[in-house]
Amino acid sequence: MRSLNDEEKKVLKYFITYRSVGEILAVRELMGLYKVRDPAKIIGRLIELRLLSRGIGCYNISKEFLEYLRRKGRVEIK
Repeated sequence: MRSLNDEEKKVLKYFITYRSVGEILAVRELMGLYKVRDPAKIIGRLIELRLLSRGIGCYNISKEFLEYLRRKGRVEIK
């Protein structure tokens, strides 16, 4: 997680809070409410890193990352 930039961390925190979000809603909220410049690109990178996954019409926090969070308890993303 140290290799993530500020916007990637912001998007990851969003998905930790809202574990599964529709594709359109996620992009709109990240742009409008969280001021992320290119949410689709960042979501794609987080999918490549296996922190997020893509479902049918939605993005989810990945099972592997969710299990990691549960094992570690509270994880601070600075």
